[in-house]
Amino acid sequence: MAFLKVSEMCWKERQFAAHHRLSKKKGWDFSDKNPYFERFIIVLGNPKIKNKQQMKEELKKHGYK
Repeated sequence: MAFLKVSEMCWKERQFAAHHRLSKKKGWDFSDKNPYFERFIIVLGNPKIKNKQQMKEELKKHGYK
């Protein structure tokens, strides 16, 4: 697996990497028991979301800050 520099990542890749680092640090696996699981599914898996502003709006719809 080739590692990308943060500057080479798109915003979705940076969001995924940040959630992954936090989950790994806290010892959470990638399952529905992870508090960020819904964010992974709602935001990062949705091809209609093209930028951070749309991500924030979508998260507000689902009750996140």
